Amino acid sequence: MRGRYGVRRHAEAYRRRPLASVPFARSLRVSTIDATSGLLTSTATGSTSSFSNLSGDDFLKLLLTQIANQDPLEPMGNQELMEQISSIRNLEMTTTLTNSLKTLTGQQRFTSAAALIGQYVAGTSSTDGTLVQGVVTAVRFDASGAAVLQLSSGTELPLEQVQTVAAPQQAAAGLVGLTVAGVDRRATTPEVREGVVTASRVADDGQVVLELDTGNDLRLIDVVTVRETA
Repeated sequence: MRGRYGVRRHAEAYRRRPLASVPFARSLRVSTIDATSGLLTSTATGSTSSFSNLSGDDFLKLLLTQIANQDPLEPMGNQELMEQISSIRNLEMTTTLTNSLKTLTGQQRFTSAAALIGQYVAGTSSTDGTLVQGVVTAVRFDASGAAVLQLSSGTELPLEQVQTVAAPQQAAAGLVGLTVAGVDRRATTPEVREGVVTASRVADDGQVVLELDTGNDLRLIDVVTVRETA
């Protein structure tokens, strides 16, 4: 006959295990929020999944798994149970906050990039280091979520590479004395035009136009290259 000490020894196999030893918990990652970027960073404790992928039902399942594996002779007390529920709730709130911050960051990035449409920007190309400039005509986002500005010159400039931003009229005034080249698309047949900028004006349609020393003019949005005059 098994005495009470035998029962206790037998029950040792079912003693309450730490949260980290539960199979479900071992697949989790401990997550924190970076205060600067609002992005989720994780320290692995097993697999590559993170709390950001867990729902409220998953957190409840985690708690039930721990309860099912506790020592039947020494069950979890009410105080400890409440602490576990509070901890799980805090983790879930942290995940919700992280997702909200990531959404807010994305919205702010989109708003900042969209506000540059119609503005004249200049910056250094991330590929060859050359100067890239032009009027922003559109914005796209690459696979990593970074904003890329599409310019009237036919080139692209990552938002993080932008060095200067100016209103079209201000940018045109800054081009006086420089040699520009571009394709005038106002005519039925596009025409290549090049010359030194002598002045600038705003046309009736609102477009900023550069007056060249050749007697021709060229819209700012049609400029493809800008260089120092020899």
